[in-house]
Amino acid sequence: MANNYYEGTGVLVLDRVTPVIKALFDAFALDENHPGNGQAYIAQIAETNDPRWTDVLDGLENLATQLGIPMPDDEELSIPPLLERLAAHFGADQDGELENLIEHHHFEDSADLEALLLIATRFDDGHNLTAIQFEGCWYCSKPRLFEFGGNGCYLSREVQVFRTSSQALQLGDQLRNTILAADIEEASALIALEAANLLAGITDEQFRLNVRHRIAERLAQTSTISAD
Repeated sequence: MANNYYEGTGVLVLDRVTPVIKALFDAFALDENHPGNGQAYIAQIAETNDPRWTDVLDGLENLATQLGIPMPDDEELSIPPLLERLAAHFGADQDGELENLIEHHHFEDSADLEALLLIATRFDDGHNLTAIQFEGCWYCSKPRLFEFGGNGCYLSREVQVFRTSSQALQLGDQLRNTILAADIEEASALIALEAANLLAGITDEQFRLNVRHRIAERLAQTSTISAD
């Protein structure tokens, strides 16, 4: 019988570790002293720590207690109403993205860094979290095919980029097949989709459109130079 694992390490890019950061990221083996210089270590290690939303709930509840935010005694506390109370405290109760997260996120199982980043940036108690950088890998206790891989992400309010090693394998195979079939339409569609996915990570809509137009201009310029 083979066992599968996932592990990863990364950093929070911020000014300092504050109660909000501890509440949200303590389950990620947060180390505010390493590596230093505006970065704090986080990790997810197989059979050691598995950051879950229940851990975040405990952290946020402790944070609310520290801030003197009253909690209801007659109901089981969950993350959405707790986030609403904290949002009011931090003046983020009218933030559309946070409202959408509270309304639609399930807050079950493993805690995701994208949601934690959004919450942290709205509950800024002096941490000034600007980005999260994280790299992880999957592996198996037996050397089975395609049971090993990696992923990486860069998350900030301005841009989000995700990549996995399996995506590289899939894209390479698809692109090769289009070349063998001399299918220019499909090949161009694959490359355009890759570019569109990267552009989608830019949160500023107008800047994203401007970048898209400039990319088209650069491709046209490259084609002209090649023809000459």
